[in-house]
Amino acid sequence: MSVDSKALPIPEPAVQHGNIDEVAELIRVWWVGDRPQSVIRPAARDPKLTGAILAELAYNFARAYEANVGLDREAAFKDILAGWEEAHRGAAEALEEGKA
Repeated sequence: MSVDSKALPIPEPAVQHGNIDEVAELIRVWWVGDRPQSVIRPAARDPKLTGAILAELAYNFARAYEANVGLDREAAFKDILAGWEEAHRGAAEALEEGKA
């Protein structure tokens, strides 16, 4: 099995969109061993829009957990938010200690 065989497909709306200048992949994330690895393109002009994108991703992850794993969507969303908050606390502590 190759790494390419594990890649997700390009979403159909991106393929079908009439103006290729309005289509961009923003992030590619892979789980490698025990942590994520990513390549990021900060295409949103306003960082607040990046926050909105992340919020939509959290909602979509909760829906995917419901559809593919059988978890309750609201419970999955709460767990995602809890993980987000925990990670942010850790990042803030690392910044304060000069480790980040």
